[in-house]
Amino acid sequence: MRKKFVLIILALSFNVAFSQVGINTPNPRGILHTDGQKDNPTSGSSFTPAQQMNDVLITSTGRIGVGTINPTVKVDARNSGNGAIGFGTSSLTASTADEGAVRYNTGMEYSNGNEWLPLLTAQPTVNKVIVIAAKTDNTVKLLNPSALVTTGLQNRASNYLVGWTKAFESNSGNTFNASTGIFTAPRNGVYVASFTTDLAPLAINYTVDPLNPIQIEAIWQLYDNTTGVLATNIVNTVKCVNTMSSNSNGNIDAGSNCTASFYMTTGQRLMPYIWFNLNGLNTAGFSLNNIGGYNNLTIAEQ
Repeated sequence: MRKKFVLIILALSFNVAFSQVGINTPNPRGILHTDGQKDNPTSGSSFTPAQQMNDVLITSTGRIGVGTINPTVKVDARNSGNGAIGFGTSSLTASTADEGAVRYNTGMEYSNGNEWLPLLTAQPTVNKVIVIAAKTDNTVKLLNPSALVTTGLQNRASNYLVGWTKAFESNSGNTFNASTGIFTAPRNGVYVASFTTDLAPLAINYTVDPLNPIQIEAIWQLYDNTTGVLATNIVNTVKCVNTMSSNSNGNIDAGSNCTASFYMTTGQRLMPYIWFNLNGLNTAGFSLNNIGGYNNLTIAEQ
């Protein structure tokens, strides 16, 4: 009977002795505690940041502390020294790695369970371009963007909108030429461009023509990175159309808006213009609604 009691006592002592394991330290603070420099105190719970910096610890709750003896998350490397964590590459598919996995693949990526997605790890070296402008007069270039500036918009003609007033432009402030209405891309990228235009109230009274329906169009034209604004320089044209009733009982506002995304290379240019077919007058006698801020332009680099 005495031998049985001795064995039980020894077994309990072994379990207590090895419930916490310390490597290079007689004072472990977790299930497994390694003191790389053997500089921890032999007793007590007061550890300096310098003493913790070279420690690795696993707590009873399964948390890992690297450089800290008080991990608050599953893996905690926050300390007063080098707390960086290195991630390696992985050839696993996102579904195999499973949701929440992180890897380095010429940039940080994370898995959503279906695909690897880039993880933004730093701010861009330059701020994104944003332009906000308003138009409060009736100056245009009729028919083509290289024409002389005139006053008054014309029915059934291209009215290139010039003479803007910039309300805001980020960075250097020279990507948008307010007088010409031309935006020039400072670098390759995606740019979202939007402008709204509204004509002064007018009577719509035009005979329906299937070839020239009654409508107002807001149009963005993308040009190459030369200095020309001729037809040969056009890269792309995006048109947004608002159709109108064939006739109106009185004067009404006719307006349109066009928002489009463009991939632009450095030096390519954007310019807005409108075309409308609202009545039989083909003289340059139409005006924008310049009261209330209806004619605005915004360009934002993505």
